[in-house]
Amino acid sequence: MGSSSFILMCMLHSVIALTCGALMMFYTNEATVFGHGIEIATKLKGSTPHDQLLIQTSDSFSGLLLFAIGFILFMVAFVKDREFQSFFAKGCVLLHVSMAFWRIYFERKLEDLARDLPRLVGGDIALALSWVFFLVYSWREKFVMGGLPLQNASPASVVSHVSVISNSTKESKPKKKICCACPETKKLRDECIVEHGEAACAKWIEAHQLCLRAEGFNI
Repeated sequence: MGSSSFILMCMLHSVIALTCGALMMFYTNEATVFGHGIEIATKLKGSTPHDQLLIQTSDSFSGLLLFAIGFILFMVAFVKDREFQSFFAKGCVLLHVSMAFWRIYFERKLEDLARDLPRLVGGDIALALSWVFFLVYSWREKFVMGGLPLQNASPASVVSHVSVISNSTKESKPKKKICCACPETKKLRDECIVEHGEAACAKWIEAHQLCLRAEGFNI
């Protein structure tokens, strides 16, 4: 689930960045009017043809950078390393919060832009919070079944914690098919193997085997 949520977050931010970047590159005037209104957009265009060309070129280049950021987000979405995902999300939070502070410090000094400041800062904070929610969700996934740390848990404690060990003995007849038994330990084992390889997941494989034996399977 962690990887899928990271893909979703990156794709969402990528679409936003690509769309805004494309609008800034090819529809500069329309994007300015949409963002600030006709009156402010007219003032931001400049008073002379030369100034207007410089401002339009600058806005177009800013759009290109934003489009590039969107493309990078699209590529990053397919990175499955959990440590990188966490590091990347923290960096995005820092960037969006920094952007909000920049707006508060600089744009509030411009009367023409000050009235749009709450909306723009709110957008930056909302984007930052979306990454914060992802971080909270991913941190929760590191703890399973009421706060048992994955990296510190022993196979026996996992089996005990998920309450799959019963009073049945090895000789007892299984009450379900092996494919349906011990779903909790099976999930932990499979996720570990997918992300880290079978060699690094011996304790989760053993935990699942202990659980299956407790269910009456002879393995």
